[in-house]
Amino acid sequence: MADENRERVGRLRGRLVSAGRRRPLLAVVAAALLAAAGPALLLAGSGGEAGSGAKAAVGATGTVERRTLAEHLTAAGTIGYAGETTVLARLSGTVTALPAIGDVVRRGGRLYAVAGEPVLLLYGSVPAYRALAEGVSEGADVEQLERNLVALGYSPGSVDEVFSSSTAAAIAAWQEDLGLEATGELELGRVAFLRGPQRVTALEAILGEALGGGGGTGSSMVAWRPEAEGLGEAAEAAESKRSDSEPRKERSDPREEPEPEREEGAEPEAAGEPKLEPEPSSVPVLRTSSTRRVVSVELEADQQSIAHRGQRVVVVLPDGAEVPGEVRGLAAVESLGGEGGPGEEAAPGVEATISVTGKRPIPALDGATVSVLFTQRVGHDVLSVPLTALIAIGGDRFAVRVREPGGRRQIVVTPGLAADGFVAVEGKGLRAGMTVETGE
Repeated sequence: MADENRERVGRLRGRLVSAGRRRPLLAVVAAALLAAAGPALLLAGSGGEAGSGAKAAVGATGTVERRTLAEHLTAAGTIGYAGETTVLARLSGTVTALPAIGDVVRRGGRLYAVAGEPVLLLYGSVPAYRALAEGVSEGADVEQLERNLVALGYSPGSVDEVFSSSTAAAIAAWQEDLGLEATGELELGRVAFLRGPQRVTALEAILGEALGGGGGTGSSMVAWRPEAEGLGEAAEAAESKRSDSEPRKERSDPREEPEPEREEGAEPEAAGEPKLEPEPSSVPVLRTSSTRRVVSVELEADQQSIAHRGQRVVVVLPDGAEVPGEVRGLAAVESLGGEGGPGEEAAPGVEATISVTGKRPIPALDGATVSVLFTQRVGHDVLSVPLTALIAIGGDRFAVRVREPGGRRQIVVTPGLAADGFVAVEGKGLRAGMTVETGE
């Protein structure tokens, strides 16, 4: 019988220790412990000496200690990169160069090329929305451009919101060093302002695709960085991906389109009357992210209260190593509650973005699954015993068996917070330093 009890207690300990680290929203209460223990672990008596029922093993012991216990909710996370962005084309022409997925583009580097001319990356939070040249009104985009010129080694004069002749001279010098026509002007669409270095995550366009309905050149700039042109494999992969999806609609020949009907009483257009050409629409070319690795965790609606910005967490990496992390952002998402059956409404959830704060960085394992431990409850300086020291004595009552110089005695206890293989207990006469039998 003692061997059977030891085996059952061992299985109970394994379940509870595992639960203390992995089970969501763990609440170790008396009823749960009783149900997990099973009838074979019930001992007769309610205090004092143990009864004549099943005997616990007497070889293994533990110590009553004061410690800090932290109960965790464990959620699955995914390694990825922060700040995904879609890069849009503002120039008309044929796509002649694309990066490879995984490439990192830094300040002044080429994102892609249209008609043999580069679209460059500069750092900033204000998106490009106009051409920049002498005579433009003051604006934050001008100051942003000048900061980039300084970082690239050029002097635009005072770094402010004024586009001066010094700004134009710095742009011209930059263009000349790159082998471009030194106009001193920055056309709309020639640069994309994004927050820091960008890692290419997906291609939306393919080589040879016409953007903005045109296949010609987007400006008078000449070809740039020919060494980066040979990226056929990335384009082939993107084209293969596109062929499996819904085909594009063929552009119709404008000569075959019927003439639009005029409203009754409207005057016909005069012959030779100039028409305003619409600005080319923005077309997605590629998607990028920052180069900062993060862990993304999606929490269900009933788990959202455990996460907040600045919260400290523990990230368990694929190799089992534990590193500290911090919740850096929260974003609302939709997630299905329950089984997600037909007609079931989506329940709101939240996606937490977590950065590692220790010296060990997140490994470069895109899409790998990790565990994130959110602290649910913390008990400071609580009297605790090993989980396997608890003895079910009937109903919702528990006890621990204490070894003393004069013999053994049983103390009725009330269990509380459980974590990391220990459980907080309260009991008359129980104090730190006592030796308890663990049943191991």
